[in-house]
Order: sequence, then structure tokens, then C-alpha cells
Amino acid sequence: MDATTASSKELPAPAPRARRGLIQFFREVRREGIDKVTWPTFRETRLTTLMVFIMVALTMLFFFVVDWLLAYGERLLIGAVS
Repeated sequence: MDATTASSKELPAPAPRARRGLIQFFREVRREGIDKVTWPTFRETRLTTLMVFIMVALTMLFFFVVDWLLAYGERLLIGAVS
């Protein structure tokens, strides 16, 4: 018997779940997901927001400098700089 044929055996399909009510579904969703979420503290949220604003400012500064250099280089190429 070949190793590829031994691993190609199909597993039986799982049995279909019994239908439950909509309220039971949302209870299970809450138990499995929402209750396990650890929400950040106010301090963590404030620090993360501050870091986002700092990164946006640095990115804005970087692109401003690159744009200015490219515009200056273009003016040099066409002789608009005296």
C-alpha cells in the first residue's frame, strides 16, 4: 500500500447540528467571543491614539520633504530656478 493512498481516506462528514433558536445562537456567540475580549484601558487607548497622531505627523513631514525636493529638482531641470 502506498503512503499517498493511505492518507487519502475520506473522513465521514460531521453530523448536522440540531437547529436552535436565535436567542440561543446569540448567547453562544457572546459566550465564545465577546466575553473573551479584553478591552484596552483608557490610558492604553490614549497612548495608542497619541502614537497614531505622531506617526501621521512624521509621515506627513516625510512626504512634504520628498515632494519639495522633487519639485525643486523639476525646477532645476527646466531652468526655472535663478
